Amino acid sequence: MNLFALVLQADPLPPPKPAVHVLWIVLVVAALFVAVVLPRLRRRRDGPVETLGSFGSSAGGAREELERLLTEIQDLSREHIARLDTKIRMLNQLLLECDQKKRELEALLGKAGGAAADAAPKPAAKASNPLHDQVYTLQDSGKEILDICAATGLEKGEVELILGLRKMN
Repeated sequence: MNLFALVLQADPLPPPKPAVHVLWIVLVVAALFVAVVLPRLRRRRDGPVETLGSFGSSAGGAREELERLLTEIQDLSREHIARLDTKIRMLNQLLLECDQKKRELEALLGKAGGAAADAAPKPAAKASNPLHDQVYTLQDSGKEILDICAATGLEKGEVELILGLRKMN
């Protein structure tokens, strides 16, 4: 401790001059003013002040482009919806025709049922369509629906329909 007290007494620092500190502070403030404030003032004088939410002069062009794209998308969606509505109407018409054919077949089977009851039972009638025979054969051999589709070139719905017809018989 005594050593520390001797060092402090032996080499006292001279008090700082207040004029030097003030000069440094003034220089730092002037540099900040030149670096930060002047460029902002120049920008305000050079161009108009942009309002919040605007993106400058290119915003008008971008907005017009977005509006054009939006109307184009709406037109395409209307077109696709119209196509789908047409297809739905066609499918509903086909379903009605199928129901009508089913009723006609049931009526014919009902009439033939009386005559068939007298005769010996017959084996199940074979499909008259060779494509149906091929689908039935593939199913009997244990193939999955997707395999049958690949082998026959039919869509999945078509294969399911053919197999559904077989179950009805």
